[in-house]
Amino acid sequence: MNAHLALAVAATQAPTALVQQASTALVQQAPASPLQQATNGLLRQASTFAPEVDRSLQLAAWVAVFVAIVVAGGLLLVLLGMRRGSEDADAAKASVLPRRFVQLGGVSSAVLVVLFFAHGAYVWADMRVVPRGALPVRIALEEKGWSFTYPNGYVANELHLPLDRPVRLDFQAASEPYTFSVPEFRLQVPVALGVARQAWVQATEAGEYEVRSTLRPASAAAKAVALATVHAEGGFDKWYQDISGPPLDLPPIELGQRSYQMRGCTQCHTVDGTKLIGPSFKGFLAREHRLTDGSVVAPSDEYIRESLLDPQAKVIQGFEPVMPTFRGRLPDLEIAGLAAYIKSLQ
Repeated sequence: MNAHLALAVAATQAPTALVQQASTALVQQAPASPLQQATNGLLRQASTFAPEVDRSLQLAAWVAVFVAIVVAGGLLLVLLGMRRGSEDADAAKASVLPRRFVQLGGVSSAVLVVLFFAHGAYVWADMRVVPRGALPVRIALEEKGWSFTYPNGYVANELHLPLDRPVRLDFQAASEPYTFSVPEFRLQVPVALGVARQAWVQATEAGEYEVRSTLRPASAAAKAVALATVHAEGGFDKWYQDISGPPLDLPPIELGQRSYQMRGCTQCHTVDGTKLIGPSFKGFLAREHRLTDGSVVAPSDEYIRESLLDPQAKVIQGFEPVMPTFRGRLPDLEIAGLAAYIKSLQ
């Protein structure tokens, strides 16, 4: 008798256990909602801003859904009350429920809207205030594309960022308004005509991301894209050390060539005779140059040194005084190497 009872109990419990296991599996495998897929699935959350911005979007969507339900529900209750209210007393009673529903829904909607704007203001303020000690990177959008200048003077067409450390982005004024955007960071910075802007970002996920631009009116730079590389732990420091300057034990000409490539000289000076923002290094020492004050200078090692340390002292005619000073940034051996490299191009 006890054996038969045990078998009966087991038989009744087995389907229940199977149903529970199946239900658990379905819950674990249930796909995310379309809203979650839109905010989390399509774009990676790769910065400290991303979760909060996504949360704001989700809150805005739920506010819209709630308001729509309140409006639709209120209209439905009003229509039902009109159909049921054949007598004056019944009509009065029938109108109470829709009115209370709409009132409660209106108050609840107002509360949700206030919460949405409060959260949005918090996110906006967090994105506007740059943390102290953030690594500065100067950003410019030119006709040939993006330009990123790092604290050591190194200029690259790629944005390199450390992991879990704030970076200050200093946007240079341009002749046309443009927008800097990295969707995975949830960061978009509009830069107005002739106005410099500042923003910051703290990347939280290592990887490579696309930097996009929007420029009006359309031009070659309107389609400019660049790569933003977030280095893994310790990777940025190694990269930054590698680009901070060439080894000083190199032969003078090779040292100067490496300095020319790593110190941003390529942005303004060519080695093939082509004129850019500054004079070309090819044949530079082979002739005299007239300065903006009317005097004439014969290029020499000393003139090269003075141009690096005090570039505004003697500006050659036909060029703007836009070269930054390298005082305190170049050791004497590197200056001598640059002079030797320029001599080798004559």
